[in-house]
Amino acid sequence: MKDILSIFKGSSPSHSPQTPLPPPYSTSTSTPTTPSTSPPHSLTTIELFQSQGCDSCPPANAFLLKTIPPNDPNHLLLTYEVTYWDYIGWADSFGDKRWDARQRDYAAFLKGADRGRVYTPQVIVDGGATPLGGRGWRDLPSLLARPVNGRVRLDVTTREGKKAVRIAGASERASGSGGDVLVVWYQVQPADVKILRGENRGVTLPHRNVVRDLSVIGQWRGGEEVFDLPAAREGLEKAVLVQAGRGGEILGSCRA
Repeated sequence: MKDILSIFKGSSPSHSPQTPLPPPYSTSTSTPTTPSTSPPHSLTTIELFQSQGCDSCPPANAFLLKTIPPNDPNHLLLTYEVTYWDYIGWADSFGDKRWDARQRDYAAFLKGADRGRVYTPQVIVDGGATPLGGRGWRDLPSLLARPVNGRVRLDVTTREGKKAVRIAGASERASGSGGDVLVVWYQVQPADVKILRGENRGVTLPHRNVVRDLSVIGQWRGGEEVFDLPAAREGLEKAVLVQAGRGGEILGSCRA
């Protein structure tokens, strides 16, 4: 495990959702929608933060690829390639500084030994709720086997001929929470990457569900709401996350 102590220690960041986008990112459910073909549900979201230049990452990556099959009906794996290890010899071919920032957002609000720490590999389950650092990713199967009481239900539908997502609280408590509605674009099966320099020199690394873009499309304020989804992008799949602010718990997710 590679570890960077962040500047968050001793600070008191403000945990607030991003600024809402102006209308018309959503309207009430009074607008006619087409019934979905599957019942509302929510996936468990597993986020892997790793670097092609870190020799601790290949074992964790291989373990997750084996543990979570493609299109798993209950789990969503998202891989974020960070850039802060690029200086040690290999610039990550999928690296993006936005994922460095997303990992730092988690570090600011995690509890216990993980608070304020940024390292690879790190596995975050359902947002800030459960970090699995170091070799803790080996405990993922037992964690995923536990019953999950979904707080938010999501289902993909259509509205006025366009794809949309319906979000509703699974309980009275959930209906009063709210959160950011994120669309995550990811590449399901990019070509394997042969590492030519650095700690993983000579190793060919497989990847799955590599995140290429992420955007906030609105704010879920509780209750039932419908959000229009952006158009498809060539070569990429998308998922919808409902997250309680930057670095907060992921309340629900679905493939879209």
